[in-house]
Amino acid sequence: MISPIEVTIPVQKLINRIGSEYEHEFVSNIPDSEATVGNCYFNVEKKIVKDGGALVYGWAVWLGNFICEGEHHAVWEDECGNLVDITPHQIEVNTVFFIPDDRYVYKNRYIGNIRINIGNNPVVDHFILLSEMKDFLLTIATRIDDEKISFPNRVIHNMYSHHNNRVSNILLYLKEQGKLGTACYCGSTKVYSKCHGKGVFAAIEADKKAVAKFINVSPNYLP
Repeated sequence: MISPIEVTIPVQKLINRIGSEYEHEFVSNIPDSEATVGNCYFNVEKKIVKDGGALVYGWAVWLGNFICEGEHHAVWEDECGNLVDITPHQIEVNTVFFIPDDRYVYKNRYIGNIRINIGNNPVVDHFILLSEMKDFLLTIATRIDDEKISFPNRVIHNMYSHHNNRVSNILLYLKEQGKLGTACYCGSTKVYSKCHGKGVFAAIEADKKAVAKFINVSPNYLP
């Protein structure tokens, strides 16, 4: 995944999908000495205590070989109004394609990523669907500290682990050019569409109903 340096067709589609009223910016990535990967909200809050300024919510945009993704993110605004991304990333970047968006405020609950398929491989749609279900399960977990989260019960924790494994397997499968008609990643003699790719949508709906029972909402309100 890279941070785009221009607005290509896939990037524009993601911008439209996000639907923020603010224009995108190319924000310099200058990691603070005390900042850690994956903890942008806490990093910026600590920076404000130390140096003043403000926190700005939005989306960091990442472009890969088969998806374009918006990751909910926070950057630091200095007292002159300049935005700086003080959080280090898993890959080294000089600037981050950032879309300011104040509609989603972090309150110790995970805010899911927004993804679009930039090709025509249906397996990517499965990857996105499973990733969204995984993200949703994270939204009903509580973040305890920088590294730990707590799920409401063991059933939802196990469901998250299941979807996390599925996402990891499909990601590797896609990197190896996996498609509906190629051998399934599990090593069986079946093609993906008749093995782990069979009934993906129905399985997600079943899991939504199971989750709804535990959090007392109608399945219709789940993503």
